[in-house]
Amino acid sequence: MLKAKLGSMAIACMLGCVSLSPVYAFAAETNTESITLSENNQSQQEKRAAFDDAMKKATEKWNSLSESQKAEVYSLIENEMKAEIKLMDKFAELGMIGKDDATALKARMMDRFSKMKSSGDFPLARPKGSK
Repeated sequence: MLKAKLGSMAIACMLGCVSLSPVYAFAAETNTESITLSENNQSQQEKRAAFDDAMKKATEKWNSLSESQKAEVYSLIENEMKAEIKLMDKFAELGMIGKDDATALKARMMDRFSKMKSSGDFPLARPKGSK
């Protein structure tokens, strides 16, 4: 019994001594550059400007298309929307989404499409007033 007490006391003392020693942590050295937040924002702004420029050119091209070409694109979009509506119906049938939610989503999709088609807007452009 005395040996067990002395043994546990010795282990406690060793742990105490180890806990008093300083702890060192070394960071891994990497060969990557760090960027500041302002550099990241500038990069994002440049990407945004390039995207906006590409969208402007695409919109100009869209506006130069004939009505039959535009009608063909709208027809393809309408076919895609019909497939999405079938998908929403299937999700509702399987109980993945509620029937009311599916109905609301379908109504919103059809409304957005009809507004886009009636105004003749470029299909990939953001609706005016949104960012």
